[in-house]
Amino acid sequence: MPVVTIATTSAQTIDNKTNWLLDEQNESISIISNGIGWNIKGSSPVKTRSNYVIVQTAADFPVPVAGVITLAAGVTYEVNGTIYMTSKINLNGCYLVGMDANNDKLIYIPGSGELFTGTKGGTIKTLTLAAITTGSKLFNLALGATENLIVRDNVIANSKEVGLVQGGYIIFFSVINYAGNLNGITFQDVTNLLLDNTAWFSTNSNTFEKMIGTFGMIEKLGGFSHSLSTMSAVSLDVSGITTINEAANFKNTAMMGTGTRVLGSFSNKWEVEVPGITTEKDDVASANLFISTTVPTTFTAVNTPSKILGTTTPVSLFRITSPVNNRLMYTGTKTRRFQVLCSLTAAHAFNTIDYSFYIYRNGVKMPESRQKIRLEKNTDQVSVTISCTAPLSTNDYLEVWVENNTGSNSISIETLNLGIK
Repeated sequence: MPVVTIATTSAQTIDNKTNWLLDEQNESISIISNGIGWNIKGSSPVKTRSNYVIVQTAADFPVPVAGVITLAAGVTYEVNGTIYMTSKINLNGCYLVGMDANNDKLIYIPGSGELFTGTKGGTIKTLTLAAITTGSKLFNLALGATENLIVRDNVIANSKEVGLVQGGYIIFFSVINYAGNLNGITFQDVTNLLLDNTAWFSTNSNTFEKMIGTFGMIEKLGGFSHSLSTMSAVSLDVSGITTINEAANFKNTAMMGTGTRVLGSFSNKWEVEVPGITTEKDDVASANLFISTTVPTTFTAVNTPSKILGTTTPVSLFRITSPVNNRLMYTGTKTRRFQVLCSLTAAHAFNTIDYSFYIYRNGVKMPESRQKIRLEKNTDQVSVTISCTAPLSTNDYLEVWVENNTGSNSISIETLNLGIK
């Protein structure tokens, strides 16, 4: 193999056309012919990524089988440019990425089926995605219980239907711009659903995001949703959720527009705190009840408390129920401390009797709530105010009780209002 050695004393060029620069030190290099081209002896070979495919046409993907392209496991596919797809893609756990979401696009054009199919997850990043023909959709995934799907930094636009993502352990949609889609996306039976800073523009129609079935946990955070009635738009449909095993958070998402912002109701598993809809979380649980029919409360003995009798009517209940008269029961999931305020008017048909009033929690007296009065005459009516705080966990309850400190004569509670917040 011939070797040409060139001594140098300063930076020089070997070939003006290629403008190769030699070492600035007083050294020499060897240019070696291999019979085909020339290599610089001792130089490092050009490095390229392994398991990496640049996709500029659909032919750069693996050959489809029965209309499905199954990506090779462990390979990253970089989309370069706009590619019109006639076959479906099985992600097979791979990375499918672009460098510029405005120019790197996958557009599905058949009039049926979906672009992403199968039971395997993967990552889709920095692309524009579209299924532009009536009858098609972007996603129709039935993922295994351990599969993860990450979709981030994408534009999803002008699709006839974004589609369905069913199953999976972690489903993570982050920084997605949705625009011009006729129908949105449905998430079904997901263990952990994470929706972060997704933006639904007013150009979308019908239901944007729908959740149905059983979920372990849901987090929908940030972004915005602009629904218009002229587009028959519904920002979020939770009416099909049957179970949330752990918790759900919906926070800091701006809900805007004249369309339906939320379809369905949030269960007690949710913490909802977003502009545009009512805050719903355990921290704002509250309720009142008042006595609507008076019944004398009797005592079995002196200094033996009895629950105040009468028919009570509950009002303004949020995450609190009133399963029986004179009872407020907390139904939230988070243990918290409530401010308790009760006002009542007491009367009796006797002379000079002392009475003590208490708040009871789960049938147990709270001594710190005690308020004592004396009714001197049978025509007296005395107002009583009880104030205290009470820690409540799920299904804990509060009631108002009274005891006769003088004898066993009955008492009539003419008015009563019990409120907690």
